[in-house]
Amino acid sequence: MTATAVPFTPSPQLHITPSPTPTFTFHSSPPPPDTPPPTPIITPSPPPTPSPLPTVAAVAAEAWVYAVAAPFATIPDEITLTDLQAMWQAGELLLDEETAVRLRTWWGEPDQPGVTVPAAELVDALWAAQPSYTEPVLTIIPFHQLEPRLKVLCVDGVAPIDMDFDPAVYPLIIPLEPETADTGTQWSGEIGNWDDGRVTHIVMTGPAGMRRAVADRMDKYGIQYPGEETGPILQMADIAHMSNENAFAFDCPPADPYDSDNVCNRDEYFELMTWMGIDIAEMTGNHLNDWGTGALQYTFDLYEANGIQWFGGGRNLEDAARPLLMEHNGNKIAFVGCNPVGPEYGWATETRPGALPCGDYSDMQAQIRQLTDDGYLVFATLQYLEDYQYAVLVEQRRAFNDLARAGAAAVSGSHAHFPQGFAFVDGAFIHYGLGNLLADQMWSLGSRQTFLDIYTVYDGRILNVALWTGLNEDYARIRQMTAAERAELLMAVFAASFFP
Repeated sequence: MTATAVPFTPSPQLHITPSPTPTFTFHSSPPPPDTPPPTPIITPSPPPTPSPLPTVAAVAAEAWVYAVAAPFATIPDEITLTDLQAMWQAGELLLDEETAVRLRTWWGEPDQPGVTVPAAELVDALWAAQPSYTEPVLTIIPFHQLEPRLKVLCVDGVAPIDMDFDPAVYPLIIPLEPETADTGTQWSGEIGNWDDGRVTHIVMTGPAGMRRAVADRMDKYGIQYPGEETGPILQMADIAHMSNENAFAFDCPPADPYDSDNVCNRDEYFELMTWMGIDIAEMTGNHLNDWGTGALQYTFDLYEANGIQWFGGGRNLEDAARPLLMEHNGNKIAFVGCNPVGPEYGWATETRPGALPCGDYSDMQAQIRQLTDDGYLVFATLQYLEDYQYAVLVEQRRAFNDLARAGAAAVSGSHAHFPQGFAFVDGAFIHYGLGNLLADQMWSLGSRQTFLDIYTVYDGRILNVALWTGLNEDYARIRQMTAAERAELLMAVFAASFFP
């Protein structure tokens, strides 16, 4: 991950005045737990001006990347190019008018005329026309015009939101002036609306802990065992997130799958985080101080020594309230988080490390508004009350939605041991709960299911959120779901969602 950390200095009014972009140079060894963190060596540079939403004129070049998309609440994940072209010929695609004109030039006149709508009405029209989650109404849309209310389908196994996207093997790159190219052939020239140097992929995850049976399996099968299938996804991300709820401790006892009092991670398990490529650690968890404040300070030492940045908690209240500011490929991204449920001894104070208490959320909402005004794309997370169901609590929905209305681009629930539903509020993407990343809760199907949310950010906005779905199969190890398992989970969480 090559994102640059940006230091943060609070202002008297809103406690959040970002500084110019620097590069952090961390000390090679952590300080003792009872000393303050080392001062980073900062080389400032002026922040870039946020890029506006691209227009046709702004991105006009020889060709555009297009995506096949459907409403976000769609079960099917892919289509073949042959089937897509057959839908074009049969007039079964719902398109904006400009794309329809371009496809007629590129693929020829369809046998049956399709339905076209103005580009500004396309997404609403797709949602209105789709009869069920399993019967998607499809469109073809320019890559840069994607938005989170749409799901991108793979075409012959490839999608432009893929973290390893290769335009050379993707069939939907269409010239803006098709008469200058060989109609219908693979494009090999310049691309105007997709640039890998302007893309940032962020992977958000659910709660994690390396104790009890998770630790037991790591001891038996190797440190990397729990992440054999989730690790490669996180490694590919530009920014990989983990909400690790247990502090690391040099005196943590040996693993015992039946001892719930071992609320700590052994030192050697830290290798799992570094191997998985974790870049940012969310510190809103309600078990952070269960092994004592010294262990939590030691955990911050480990993170700092290994270049893992944190948010939502800290060495003290001031540190916990500080947003994590990052820049990657011209995208300015901020992470904020808090814990509204405690326990009280787990909250940070002026002299104690811990999670940031949410209070009445007013400080966090003000912080989000200021960061948004400063050009940051804000990801807000909450360690809400753990509730073992797909449905969302009324109070939880209100708290998450209010953060979206304050200006957060994404709101993510880091507490949920059950996956929960989705919503779109004031242009923001909300996932109320993702499910366990690292846990031994095998007692129900819901506690075994999980999401990794893969965000595609382009030119300062979220274009898409792809859902990787996994299932805990051995008290620790998450494997990718089968198609049937995935469909079952999506049906359950879509039914518990708040869609248009």
